[in-house]
Amino acid sequence: MVLVVEKKFLEDDWWKYALALFLLQMAFWMLLGYRMNPRFTFIAAIQSSYFVYTSFLITAFLPFVAGRLQFKTLFWLGFVGYLLGLAAYYALSLMKVGERFNLLPFIAFLQVFIACFSLGLLIEFGRYVVRKLEE
Repeated sequence: MVLVVEKKFLEDDWWKYALALFLLQMAFWMLLGYRMNPRFTFIAAIQSSYFVYTSFLITAFLPFVAGRLQFKTLFWLGFVGYLLGLAAYYALSLMKVGERFNLLPFIAFLQVFIACFSLGLLIEFGRYVVRKLEE
């Protein structure tokens, strides 16, 4: 007789992945700040942009929390939404749109992330309803 233990999705140190993703994002954010403004300082960015980096932290952790709760579809759609949101953020920032409209890259990031994460919520809720109807 063999005991089979199923390993759950994101069981162990899942928070390290989210923290590493956030720190990588912050490093790229600082490099973008230095590229766009040579007088950019790390201390001034941390003091004045707490809303931006707090939202980056929350959006980096949300997919991993969903994955830890065993919602794989929500995890993958949230993770892809985060990466697509970052792509939109950096594309708009590097195309100099962020210089004219300061919040447009950040709003694009949030819109893409929320759209993908909401789609994952809709799919997971639909699966829950189907399971309840089958009972």
